[in-house]
Amino acid sequence: MSSNKIAVISDIHSNLSALKAVLSDIHNKGVKRIFCLGDLVGYYTKPIPTIHLCIARCEVVIKGNHDNSAALGEIPEYYRSDSFRPIEFTNQSLTIHERKILHSLPLMHTEDYKDVNRRVMFIHGGPEYPLDQYIYSDNSDQIEECFEFMELIGLNGLFMGHTHIPFKIEKNGNLICNPGSVGQPRDGDSRASYVIYDSEIHSIEFHRVPYDPTSTIDGINKHQFSTELGERLLVGK
Repeated sequence: MSSNKIAVISDIHSNLSALKAVLSDIHNKGVKRIFCLGDLVGYYTKPIPTIHLCIARCEVVIKGNHDNSAALGEIPEYYRSDSFRPIEFTNQSLTIHERKILHSLPLMHTEDYKDVNRRVMFIHGGPEYPLDQYIYSDNSDQIEECFEFMELIGLNGLFMGHTHIPFKIEKNGNLICNPGSVGQPRDGDSRASYVIYDSEIHSIEFHRVPYDPTSTIDGINKHQFSTELGERLLVGK
């Protein structure tokens, strides 16, 4: 098993079925190190087992905006309306133990690969607002600002989640990557998304994992969440 390979996952959102499928796929590929870019909770109905499974299996777990809200017991007014009920459900479900776990998660993590003179950062949102900045690949100004940030602090790689849309952009040998979402893809592909990063050759492989969303959708119906949340799982939007 190669220690230079890292599986990068993000935006689980309490979709335990999708998480288990991705973790199984990562295991089958022989990758031992897993980094999570945050948003363990929100939208779906298995927050507690999702939190504990992520903490148990991931070497690094970054704090996402939904994790932060759950840790504080808040429901920000600017969130999507279909997220209000799930966030309320999450807030009511978590014990003080899970809140402490989420509260203690770091906003970012940096890996220094001195043998290959490479430095890579992992965050949930964007460089300016690590918790809650949306960075899209088709926004050239945003992408250029990210590369400027990387140059400023000496980064060769920047991994970000939050948008649920996977992408990779390379410039002068430096990489910006979003691994997409495990629990709620929004790029038109309903399969769970993640990437494998090879630090030795500075390369990224995208992977999609099919899974059965039935139990997740059953949870939506049982707890009277918006039906749109189940529909989004079926179409990846």
